[in-house]
This record gives sequence, C-alpha cells and structure tokens, in this order.
Amino acid sequence: MSRRRVLLLGAAGCAVGAAAVLALAAWAWLPSQQEAAIRLSKAFAERTGTEVDLGAVRWSLWPTPTLVVEDAVTRQDNPIVIKRMRLQGSWSSLLHRQPRVEQADLEGVAVSRAALSEFAGAGKAGPDNTAPLEKALVLRDMRVSFRDLGWIDRRHVELVYEGEVAFDADGLPQHAEVARAGVQPPARLQLDRQADPMRWRVEIDVGGGSWNGEAGLHDEPGAKGGRLRLDAALTPRDVDVGQLVAAFHRRSVVDGHANGTTTADSRGERWIDLLRGLHTHTRFVMKPARITRFDLGRAISTAGTETAGQTPLDQLSGVVETRNSAQGMEFRFSDLKASSGALSASGKIKVLNGKLNGDLAVDVVDGVVGVPMLISGTVQEPVLSASAGAVTGAAIGSAVLPGVGTALGARLGHEVERLLGGSSAPAGKPGGKSGGKAAPKSGNMGEPPNPERGPAR
Repeated sequence: MSRRRVLLLGAAGCAVGAAAVLALAAWAWLPSQQEAAIRLSKAFAERTGTEVDLGAVRWSLWPTPTLVVEDAVTRQDNPIVIKRMRLQGSWSSLLHRQPRVEQADLEGVAVSRAALSEFAGAGKAGPDNTAPLEKALVLRDMRVSFRDLGWIDRRHVELVYEGEVAFDADGLPQHAEVARAGVQPPARLQLDRQADPMRWRVEIDVGGGSWNGEAGLHDEPGAKGGRLRLDAALTPRDVDVGQLVAAFHRRSVVDGHANGTTTADSRGERWIDLLRGLHTHTRFVMKPARITRFDLGRAISTAGTETAGQTPLDQLSGVVETRNSAQGMEFRFSDLKASSGALSASGKIKVLNGKLNGDLAVDVVDGVVGVPMLISGTVQEPVLSASAGAVTGAAIGSAVLPGVGTALGARLGHEVERLLGGSSAPAGKPGGKSGGKAAPKSGNMGEPPNPERGPAR
C-alpha cells in the first residue's frame, strides 16, 4: 500500500471518527424537537418578559447547526407574528456548549407600532438599564435578512419591507439595505460603515431621485450615563414628492420635484431612545409645483366658499420638520412661500395623524393684500376656508370694488375680527366642497378674480 493511500485512509478514518464524536455529542447535548420548543419559549419569556407560542421547532446539524422556528406568535394584545425564522450557528460555538446565532433569516413577519411598544415595555430593564427589546437582540457579528416583513402603522395600513443587515462585533451595522417591497420607482435605504467607525454613508433612492449623505453616532459631550448623539446631513435631489408619498400608501397635497438640504439629530441612552427622539429639518424648493386638492384663485374670489380644483405654481419653497410624539409622527411646514403669476402665498401647516391645522396669507399683488385663509380637515380631504370676519369683510369689499375689493375686504374683516377678539372659526360651507353651483376652475393661481362672480352669499 502506497504512503499516499495510507494518508488518505487515515484522514478518512479521522473524519469518520470526528463525525461519530459529533453525533454522540449532539445526542447527549441537543434536545429533542419538543424540548427545544419548550426551552426556546422559556428563554424568550425570561429574557423579554413576554411569552411566545411556537407552532413548530426543528433543528439539524448538517452542514451547519440550524434551528427553524415556524408560526411564532407573542402573547400580547397586539401580537408579533413570524411565519418562519431560520437561525444558523457554528460548530465551534456548539462544541463549546455556547451556541451563538451567526445568521438569522426571517420570512412572513407582521408587527405593528402598538405591538412593538408593548414588547419594548414588557418586563423590567436590567441592572445595566437595558430594555427588554434590546436584551432580546444579540446582534454582534450577526447577519439578519428579512422578506415579507409587514409594518402596520397607526393608520392600520401595512407597509411591506425586505432587506438585510450585517452587524459588526460592537453590535452596530456594518452594512444595511432596506427596501419597500414591490415599489416602483424603488424606495430603498443603504448604509455603509466608513473608515471612521462611528460614521455611515447613507444612500436613499426614492421618488425617482436621491437623498444621500452621511450619518454619525457619538458620545454626547458632557453627558452622564453614556448618552449618545445621532446626527445626519442629507441632500434631496430631484425627488418626486407625489411618488415619494405614494410609496408609503399616502397621498400628497402637492406635486413636484424637490431639491434641498436635510439635517437630522437625536439624543438618548439607548438606540430605541434615538429612534423615538429623532428630529429632522428639511429646507426644500420645488420648481414647478402643483397643489392637488384646491384652487387658490377660486378660493380668493369667493372668500373661501368655493375651492374645488388644483393650483399650478411656478415655485413652492419652505421648511418641513418631523418629530415623534405620543400621538404619532408630527409634520410641521413653516416659512411656506408659493408663487404663480400675479398671486403669491405664504403660511404654515401642522400635520398630525393625517389632520391638518394651519393658515395661509394669499397676496393678490405680491406684498399688497394678504387675504387670510384657514386650512383644516385631513390630508385626504383638506378644507380651505375663511373666518366669519373675513367672509363679512369680503362682502363689503365686493360692494365697494368687485374682484380685488373682495380680497381687501376679507383681509380687513379678518383683522377687525382679531382686534375685537372674535372667533377665527371657518364660516359658511366647508372649503373642501363647492358651495352651490360649481364655478369654472381658474386653472392658474395667477388668473385675476372674476369681478362678475364675486363672493358667494
């Protein structure tokens, strides 16, 4: 027998012997399928303060130690559901009797904002002030992929995502890619860790444009208790606002392509605090733009009693800020400036849970007449109206001078009402509906008011 053949047979024998040892070790150490389900449920409850029901649990050793969990449902008023979860470990960690997950693949996940809040608040924080949700996520040197992950927001609308995140030894993302499933044009976020270990390159594709920049994580100077500071600077370029909003099953009050600058910041001791406290500030310009839900020209000529239509704009600019609150995500639009032909407008709007609250001053000739208009209703059905004083003033103004007199009267009536402490509540029929017979759409904010139409009485 040749020396080479002897070596090959010896190696084969060693491999068989090693396999036998591993099989005996697995027989002695690893639980049965039923025992695995019981252990997993118990460990999950102890770690998170939330019990879970597991439909099926099975494991295999070849080619790598793998555990598959099916139909996992947390016991909550708003349960988290995972149709299938595959956890893959390593032989070395198993042989040291310290199994560690290196790869997690999730499929068919359903989680709501309410469920996540319940889960994050379950049990008590540990001695290191670690919340139950964070204790449940041991992500160091781990890769997580997911598909068909349904996030159910406050409106009970499900948004489906897919993606993958690779975590470094410190538990922070080394690379991440998350996308809205099935959305065109793509709505995708990508993070890549930079040479500075606490900074990431951010690339966002949305609305046919880009929203790229950098983000950083730092220890907050002078803060006690390990507080962190998150900051980001991004640059939106040629983002179609209508497509951006539609990607998340919403409808926009304005259409157009936006450019500008965005900054984001947050403070907190834990990553979940950073998410909850995130504040963004975006200064934008849209050229041209279009208001999709009402006609400002018609609104001015009728003192807010007729608004049906759309308003093309030469330009729309302003600032939008977002901030999480106990009632949901709050959007504040300020320093709004719109122009079209002879008319221009300025104002501010707050949006919370789809409800609108704001005001506009519409100038017939820029800087001369600021006709007050109130914005209310919802994003789906916005209402543009005038206060009782403005409507009364419009009627007086029309009697003196039709057309522009209507606007002047509305402004004076509103100011008199404010001086006398009167109510600024909308008057007449809702601005979102046409009062009486519908007037023809102006089609352009720059078209002067029609003197013959005058205010609705």
